[in-house]
Amino acid sequence: MNPNPIPQSGTTRRLVWWILWAGILAGLVAIYAALELRPWPKQAQPNAVTDFIGLGPLLVSCLVRWLVLPRVRQVQTAFVLFILGLALAETCGLLGIFLSTYKNEFFVLGVLGLVQWVPLFARAYFEPSAAGFRPPQN
Repeated sequence: MNPNPIPQSGTTRRLVWWILWAGILAGLVAIYAALELRPWPKQAQPNAVTDFIGLGPLLVSCLVRWLVLPRVRQVQTAFVLFILGLALAETCGLLGIFLSTYKNEFFVLGVLGLVQWVPLFARAYFEPSAAGFRPPQN
């Protein structure tokens, strides 16, 4: 048994990020579509706690995406933060679908939260940066 994994190219590793992102986004859309087809009983009274509980995970997901992730330089740490952020954004949509009277609004917020995690930023982790490069002077 070889203890060293097979080295993968940066393109292959980025593809994993894209597949995870697309799968989680498609899963949220599929859950919403499947549950939208069946009738739901009306909630008796709006409840402030359950109606807005999905905003917490969405806020944390946005903070991780825009404040923490740009400071991370290691691929492994960035991948963990990527998965965490995706899970938190999806949690917003799922909590909204199942607990809130504003299920359509929270579904849209969850999708927007997942869209902010499009792994376009992953290229910086796998391709060398041109920072510090100076073109030759004539």
